[in-house]
Amino acid sequence: MEIRKVNIDKDFEEWNDIIINSPDFYTIAHNPSLLSFLDNFLGWKGESFFIEKESKVVAVYQHTFTSDSKVVSMPHFSYGGIIRKNDQFSKQEIFKALSKFFPNQFEIREFEPYSKHYDTDKIATFLNLEKTVKEQLAIFKSNHRRKIKKAYKNELEVEISNSKEAILSFYEVYSKNMLRLGSPPLSIKFFNNLSNEYKFGEIKIFVVRYENQVIGGAVVLSYNNFVEDCWLSTLSEYNNLYSSVLLYWEMIKYSIEIEAKYFSFGRSTKDSSLLHFKKQWNPIERQLYFSFSEPQKVSLKKMTFLTKIWKLLPLKIANFVGPKIADKLY
Repeated sequence: MEIRKVNIDKDFEEWNDIIINSPDFYTIAHNPSLLSFLDNFLGWKGESFFIEKESKVVAVYQHTFTSDSKVVSMPHFSYGGIIRKNDQFSKQEIFKALSKFFPNQFEIREFEPYSKHYDTDKIATFLNLEKTVKEQLAIFKSNHRRKIKKAYKNELEVEISNSKEAILSFYEVYSKNMLRLGSPPLSIKFFNNLSNEYKFGEIKIFVVRYENQVIGGAVVLSYNNFVEDCWLSTLSEYNNLYSSVLLYWEMIKYSIEIEAKYFSFGRSTKDSSLLHFKKQWNPIERQLYFSFSEPQKVSLKKMTFLTKIWKLLPLKIANFVGPKIADKLY
C-alpha cells in the first residue's frame, strides 16, 4: 500500500465521498477542518492521508501531533481512526501501512484495537434517526416520553444559535459543572475559536433556561449526515426539571430536521451514571478501544486526590488555571 498526504483544499470532494459511502462508521472527528482548528489554536500539527493500492484510494485517516509529540486520532473528540472505501482490506492491514508515519508514541481511538496495549473503558452510543420527529418519539419507552412531556410542562425554554452570547451562556454552566466534577475546564476561547473555524458542517449552541436563568447548554457539531453532542452540561440543582432530557430531545429533533441519519451521544465510561442516562434513549452501543503504543501508567489514587483538591478551588481560579491544563489535554 502507498500513503499519500491529503491537500484538503484540493482533495476534499474525494475525501468526503469516501467518508459518506464507507461501510465504516465515521464521526465528527473525520471532518478535516478540525485539524486546522487544533493547529491554529494549540499549535498541534495535523495530517490527513489517502491510503492507496495500485493508485486507487482504499481508505482515509487523520491524526494530530500533540504537544508531547504523540500521534492521537482524534484529540478533544470522542473517537477517530480509519475509514475504508469498502471492505476489500482490513483495518489492520491499513494500520500497518500507516504506522510508518507514526512516531514512538500513538493513541488511536476506534472500534477495534491496533495494539496489545489498549483500554476498553469507553462506550460509544448513537441513534439511527427516524425520518420524522413523531416516528422518533414513538421508539422510546412510554416512561421516557413522559419525562420529555414533563420538561415542557416545567416551562423550560431552549434557544439554538451559534452566537458569542450563547457560547458564554453555555460556558458559565459548563465551567461550574466541571468544578463540581473536579476537572479543569477548556477555555472559552477554545469554543469561540471552534465556532469561527469549523467548516464542512454546522456548529450549534443549545441553551436551556428556566425563569430566564440559564441552567444548561450543549455544543453540537454536524458533518454530512452525522450530528454529535460534543459537550453538554446542566446545573444539578435543576435536574428535577428534566433539563438534560429536554436538551437531548431538542438536539435529536434538530438532527431530524436537518435530515441527518445519525445522532451521537459521544462516548461514556462503562457503568457510569451518564451511560445509564443515555441508555434511556434506546441507542446503539459500541465498544471503543483506546490503543496505545506502550502501557499506560495512571495512578488512580493520585487522580482521585487531584480531583478532590480541584473541587475545593474557587470558580474564578479554576476558570483561570484550568484552561491552561485542559486545552493541552486530549
